[in-house]
Formats: sequence, structure tokens, C-alpha cells
Amino acid sequence: MDLEVPDLPPRQYQWRLNESLLKDVVHREYLTEAITHYFDENDNGEVTDPLLWEAHKSVLRGQLIQLGARCKRDRGDKIQSLLADIQTFETLHKTTPSAEHYSALSSLRSELRELLHQHARRSLLLTKRSYYLHGNKCGKLLARALRQKYQSTYIPKLRRSDGSVTHLNDEIIAEFHTYYHSLYNLRDSPPPAKLMADYLAKALDVTISPDQAEALDVPFTSGELAEALKATPTGKSPGPDGFSIGYYRTFLKSLGPYLLRSFNAIDEGTSFPAEALRATISLIPKPGKDPLSCSNYRPISLINNDIKLMAKMLARRLNPILPSLIHPDQVGFVPLRGARDNTLRAINLLHISRVSSIPMLFLSVDAEKAFDRVDWSFLITVLAKLGLGPRWLAWVSALYSNPTALLRVNGSLSGPLSVRNGTRQGCPLSPILFIITLEPFLQRLRDNECIRGYNGPLHEYKVSAFADDVLLTIIDPLQSLPAFLREVHLYAAVSNFKINTTKCEAIGVDIPDATRLQIRSLFPFSWQSEAITYLGLRLPSDLTLLYTLNYEPLLHRVRSDLQAWDRPHFSWFGRINIIKMSILPKFLYLFQTLPIHVTPSFFNTLRSLFGKFIWADKRPRLAFRLLTRPKHRGGLSTPHMEYYYVAALLLRLSDWSMSPPHKLWVPLEQKFLQVPIASTPWQTVSHTTICPTPHPTISPTLRLWRRYRHRLDLSPLPSPLTPITSNPDFLPGRQPSFLDIDYDGPYLTIQTCTVEGTLLPLEQLVPQRIPSPMEAYRYLQLK
Repeated sequence: MDLEVPDLPPRQYQWRLNESLLKDVVHREYLTEAITHYFDENDNGEVTDPLLWEAHKSVLRGQLIQLGARCKRDRGDKIQSLLADIQTFETLHKTTPSAEHYSALSSLRSELRELLHQHARRSLLLTKRSYYLHGNKCGKLLARALRQKYQSTYIPKLRRSDGSVTHLNDEIIAEFHTYYHSLYNLRDSPPPAKLMADYLAKALDVTISPDQAEALDVPFTSGELAEALKATPTGKSPGPDGFSIGYYRTFLKSLGPYLLRSFNAIDEGTSFPAEALRATISLIPKPGKDPLSCSNYRPISLINNDIKLMAKMLARRLNPILPSLIHPDQVGFVPLRGARDNTLRAINLLHISRVSSIPMLFLSVDAEKAFDRVDWSFLITVLAKLGLGPRWLAWVSALYSNPTALLRVNGSLSGPLSVRNGTRQGCPLSPILFIITLEPFLQRLRDNECIRGYNGPLHEYKVSAFADDVLLTIIDPLQSLPAFLREVHLYAAVSNFKINTTKCEAIGVDIPDATRLQIRSLFPFSWQSEAITYLGLRLPSDLTLLYTLNYEPLLHRVRSDLQAWDRPHFSWFGRINIIKMSILPKFLYLFQTLPIHVTPSFFNTLRSLFGKFIWADKRPRLAFRLLTRPKHRGGLSTPHMEYYYVAALLLRLSDWSMSPPHKLWVPLEQKFLQVPIASTPWQTVSHTTICPTPHPTISPTLRLWRRYRHRLDLSPLPSPLTPITSNPDFLPGRQPSFLDIDYDGPYLTIQTCTVEGTLLPLEQLVPQRIPSPMEAYRYLQLK
């Protein structure tokens, strides 16, 4: 009886380097010799360096396949030889039984058994070693064990464009191919150059210096390549060429010079071969989305590792100057900026709107496939407008010079897919290029006078962004929203940007009912009555609900997770590492992005949950305070969530102390203080005197600082930074021009006027002139 599966997809293979071959010294020497021989024979100047490099991969791939086949063949030949000898001696033993024939037959059988078991024993040994070394430590092994169910990438069915559902694999592949072909080929021709130039003329007013452009254009060095290799994690799936990062690390000495030559040879007339820019796209279903829709899958591009190394080096070069190119409104993928900058800003604006009765609209913008829609011509035009040099532009252009991709669906590969727009998710340079192309749009929003934001002391707060997660804060929605949509339309004409209007969440604070009804009828956003979601947080119009909407749900999820992970094969060391790896990051993100007051009962509940989980619901054998000690003090470094919470809140003091403020949320908090915000930690008056109006983030920060300042010996009392001016406890210091001397920062400190605790003479404080009688009097007041 024959069984046939009607829609069994054909198995398709992509070669992938077997890294076990690199662990053998003899194999490494053989491959090193093959690499050297290839370049000695072919490096004759007849072909370009990129082509020479790309061809080497074909040659070495053949050598590696041959090497692997030889190892397999040698083992197979040995087995066949033993089987033939065993058959011979079995025949002899049957015809003429003897002790010698039986002994030889037993020996051959033992040798065959040993050979067959050798590979299995080695695999078991490696598995046991892996579980012993990593089974209860933070890493992939423990993370996989915590998954409640295996997330299958198999796609059993898909909705077609006509609305019907197909279960046939060929039709599923064809539907994805059609969808991504249209997504990655949005235009037949680039936007007109004049249209892009006119748009950017009013959108970009910043450029890099000639020295910076020259530094970015210098050829890549071996040191940069080594650093990029070191920063690239191993164990990741390679691109279509099959060569892993381990290959480049193992043979860096032999490969490095030629790889650098292929990168540095790129110019306006030289590009990468088509095979180098090919990628395999894996489709990952978005959680909580309809799996029948093509748009609800995240395309992850597996690009070749040599191209990834070049992108990594480009990103590492650009990172240091990125803060000078990108406005502080954008915090995504910019050094020294983070999500907490935008969430703190939003919380302060919500608080200002509520306490000051300022009508304000908050709009969380949902961009559709933002990374995949970026127009390359616009990208290169923006980079040129910023002043990047010709070599840099050539490098970026080479990365986006007619790449192709193959879709992997249910183990099968689609036909080649041309890619003409988008920054590849999986490329180290992709996030940086995206925020650079988005910056002109954000600048146009800032400059548009018809879009009205909250006017702060140093900035008009209209828009904030974390990559493509944009939050609009406006005070005149009837005028501002049409202007915003016009700007979206203009930006879309040059960049392919598009928003999902119905998925954009909006909430109004103190907006009159008549205005609220009018804007709801005019703009088809997703209007929320309680809270909007931004950067994973629920931001309500009533800030007293912040704890209820964010902390309590997370506590509930953690309780459920710990119950699901309560399995007998986890040791108590493993359980502690589970808390470090899977629980701590969630709370740490919440503590930093939402530094509000959290009751002690919250941490008591967490401590109880952790204790039950660590000790498997049995009597604890060690006190929790001992578990949370550092390992060098005899503890196990179990996370003490309350201390992490305190550290997250006290981190804000460093942002308060910067003068002038380098975070846009700091001036918003200054609005609620009676003293300079930099002096707040060093004031001795009550925190209600400093901040008369209760504030969701300032008040808990001050209370915790005063509680732990002396408990943890964080600062002496009085502190050298205690203010002389702007000090409610020292009324003379509140007079204008008290001791008119030069000092750094927004206020005069004790440290400026003393040396080793002794007040400096007045003549040293004002050495440039003779002190006036009033200054002498004020000096005596200070003394």
C-alpha cells in the first residue's frame, strides 16, 4: 500500500557551514592552506576586489563540502570494511568453527559497535556538558525551557487577496511572494530629484563638519573589523552563502586583508556582486495578530555575514556623531537616549494638561511597515544633505544596489524577489538609516506653525519618537491635526511613509465636549476614553491610574509565569537565574520608564512570590536578605526589586544635575519646583516646600532620595553641593546677585566658596575687583 500526501512541500536545502569542522586542528590547517592558495592564484588584478572576495566563498564552500563528505565517506568506508570482514569471519566460523575465528569475529563486532556508538556517545557527552554548564544559567537553553509552548513557524493556511483561505503550500508561498513584491517595489521610478530637494530645503538645517565627513570616509582598518567581529554574536543563522561568524573569526588572519580590500574598493563605479546582496527572509508571526493576514508577519532578513560586518562598522563609525544629527525628540537607537526620555516627557505633559487645565491631545501614531517602505533615493539624498562624504554614500549605495531576497515559508523557498525600497530588519545599520530618513519629517512637524504644541521654557513640545513609534502632543487639534495629515502626505510623496489611521490611538485631556465630538467625527483615529498605549505602557488621562494600568497587570503576569515555570527539573540556582533573566528586565523597564510611587506591599508580594518559586513552595533554607547579597559577600545575587526600583528613580538625579538640561523632560519638571532642579537633591527643606503641588515622578524621587541618602551613605551632610543661592533655608541667598562671583551651574554651592571646610576670604572670591560694602555685608551673612 502506498500513501501519498497531496501537498507535501519539496524539501529544499541551503548549504550551511558545519562549524564542527573548524574545531579540528588538521581541518583548520587544511582550510587555511586552501584560502591562501586561492588568493595567491587569483589575486592578479584581473577582477575587482569584491568579485575576488565573493568567488572565494564558492571555492571554500566546495572545499568544505568536500571535507565534510570525506569525513563522512571515511567513516562509512570504515563501517563497510568492518561489515565485510564480519561477514567473512561469520562464514568461516559457520563452516569451520574454531576459537580463533570466534575471537576475531567478536573483536570485529566490538570494533563496529564502538564505531557506531562513538558518535552517539560524543553527542550525549556534549549534550550533558551543555546542560551542566548552561542548564541553570542565563542563556538560550534556559530561555527555551521556559517557553510554555513551541512557537511554530509553520503556516498552515493564509487568506488570499480575494478573501478566500488557502491551505496549499504553493498558493501560500505565491500569496506571500505577491504581497512582499508589492511591498518592496512601491515605485517604478524614484521620486523627482527636485521634489526631494525642495522638501529637504525646509526640513534639514544641520550638517556634519568637513573633519567629521573626512573621518567617516577613511578606509576600513583591521582594528575596526576585529571590533565588529567581537561585537557580533555567534550562534545566529547565516545568510544564503552559509558562512557563519565562526568562519570569519577562525580565519580572520587569512581573510581579513582581502575582506577589507573588498569593502574599501567600493566606489561610484564598483559595487557588490548580486550574490553578496541576496538575503533569505524568514516570516515571524506577530503575537496577538491575525495569522491569516500577510501583513501580520514580521520579515526578518538573514543577510550574509560579510555584508553584516560592513554594516556594523558603518554603524559604529556613525554612532558618535548621531546625537548631533538627530534632534532630542528622537530617542530610538541614539547613544545616551532611551525610551524613558519619551515616557517621562509624556507623563509630565499629561500632568501639566491636567493641573493647568490646558486642553491637549495625545496621538500615538501607527506607521505601516515603516522600515520596509523607506525609499532609497530619498535615503541617499538625505545622507548627502547631511554632508556625508562620497565614499560613505558609495558604501551605503552599494548595500542597497539591487538586492534580492528569497522567502522561506514552511521550509520551502520562493522564487527570487527584487527589493527596491526598505531598510532590512536584521541589518545593524538599518535602524540608524531609518531614524535619519525620518528626521526631516519630524523637523517639518516642529517647524510647522499650524501644528501647535505645548510651549515650554526651552522647547515647544509637539512630537516625540522612538524610531517609528511617534507620539504627537498638540493643544489645538482642530487646527493641528489637518496640518499634521498634510505633512504626512508631503513626506509620503518622497519617502513612501504611510500611517494606519484607524490604528492610531488618541486621547484628549481637558478638551471641551463640543470640540471632542467634532474631532472624533472628522478624524477616524482609534479614540480612547481611558488610556493610550505607547512604548509598551498604558498612559491614562488620569495619572492616578498609572499604577493600576501598568504595575498591577505586570504583577499578575509574573505570578502566572512563575506558576507555569514551577517545574521539578529546575534547581534553585536555575530558579534564581530565571528571575534574573525573565522577570528582572520587565520590571527594570517599568521602573525606568514609569518612576512613580510604588507601595511597599507591591515589593512584599514580589518577595513572597520569589521565595515560593525559588524554594519550590517549601520552607526557605536561607533568608531572603542572604540570597540578595552579592556573590563576593556570600550571597547569590538574587534581584532585590525594591533596590532596583530605588536605583531607577535615583538615576534621575544625574539628569537633574546637568546644566543646561540635556533631557527635554527636565524643564517640564522644573516648572513644578520652587528652586533650580539641579539643587533639589541638596536642599534641606521639606520636599513639599520644594514641590508644593504633588507630582507623579518628582515627589517619589525626592522621598526615596532622602530616605536612602543617609541609609546607604550616598552623600555627606552637609553636602559640598548644598546651595547658597536659591536656598529657602538661607534667605539672604535668595537676593539677586548675592556675592556676584563667577560659578558653574545654575546656583552657587558651598564647594565654590570653601576649601577643606573653611570659607575662603572675600578677596579670593572676588579677585578681579575691590569688594563693595554690600558684598562685604553679604559675605558676613554667609560666614
